[in-house]
Amino acid sequence: MTVRAVTFDLWNTLLTSVPGAVELRSRFWREVIAERGIDVDDDLLAGTLAMLPTRFDEEWRAGRQYGPAEALADCFAAFGDRVDAADRVALSEAFDEASYHLAVEPVPGAAEVVRSLADAGMAVGIVSDTTLAAGRHLRHHLERHGVLAHVDFAAFSDEVGAYKPDPSIFRAALAGLGVDDPSAVVHVGDLRRTDVAGARAFGMGTVRFRGAIDDPEPGDEADHVVDRLDEVPAIVAGWGAQGS
Repeated sequence: MTVRAVTFDLWNTLLTSVPGAVELRSRFWREVIAERGIDVDDDLLAGTLAMLPTRFDEEWRAGRQYGPAEALADCFAAFGDRVDAADRVALSEAFDEASYHLAVEPVPGAAEVVRSLADAGMAVGIVSDTTLAAGRHLRHHLERHGVLAHVDFAAFSDEVGAYKPDPSIFRAALAGLGVDDPSAVVHVGDLRRTDVAGARAFGMGTVRFRGAIDDPEPGDEADHVVDRLDEVPAIVAGWGAQGS
């Protein structure tokens, strides 16, 4: 089968997140708290924001959506009657704005590899689980690093309503790319549980990229494993010949 499209995971495949998201959101919220005179001290603020990564990981692994709306609901519950309706609006806006300022870096060669696949006539997509930064934020970071211009369609979990390995997010990506045969698509991602298992169950070819993080969790291995993104175009070009 000739490959017609390639989809990529985002985190630790095309982009990496530099630690510091909790501190960044704390800074944005401290400004709002000071401006509005909200009765939330630094200890309560730090403890509340620090719980969010753990809450996300629990819900993500269970396949339940946990994004900005759910995180804000947990935070406001922790703040209780210290915040009123207007405070919640201001804090929500600051939380959203902070996600545009996350320290995000491209994986080496990301833009060049995506462009080379597009130039070779491949449809290029993204299939990505979102965290506390939504799809709109991730498009901003992809554009900033020169990747988005070569992407035909992106299926983000907060927009689709499902995390990988749920087939619906892969189905949404292929529909957006105009490809009706999963076996004509190769998915590149870093995680066995979500990327490899999800794409394979949907009938797609699989490549695991371990150049940013080598997934330590158990699970079936991908058809190919690469340490550099620039290995992907040759693998895709030879897919049919290799009998993959």
